[in-house]
Amino acid sequence: MNDLKSNPQLENGYTRIANELFEAIIEYPFTCAELRIILLVIRRTYGWKTSKSFISYGSVARKLRIDIRYIKRRINKLILDNVLFKDKTGWENRIGLNKEYTSWQLWKTSHVRDSRPLGSGQQTTGK
Repeated sequence: MNDLKSNPQLENGYTRIANELFEAIIEYPFTCAELRIILLVIRRTYGWKTSKSFISYGSVARKLRIDIRYIKRRINKLILDNVLFKDKTGWENRIGLNKEYTSWQLWKTSHVRDSRPLGSGQQTTGK
């Protein structure tokens, strides 16, 4: 058994995020890896009170223990889907979360009658 006990305290740091944005993240159908990437980006940006931060693919891969090639594909997909944004400065990437969640691509699909996120009054069918 591990005798180490955790005792997190706000005094030791916290990450502040608007509830509306947090709800949008919860409702959006991210894959597990995408969600972990987003949470890491939030921690490295909002956790340091900034909207974007220098984040390398390698640091994400090491932290999440996921192959760097897969991380690159997932991050690039999140950028194409307008969930994350990236400013490239030389070899470094400044990555941040696009807090304008209504511009995230999945909610703009044309074949969906009502593109509101689930939980906002939208009824689903059992088809």
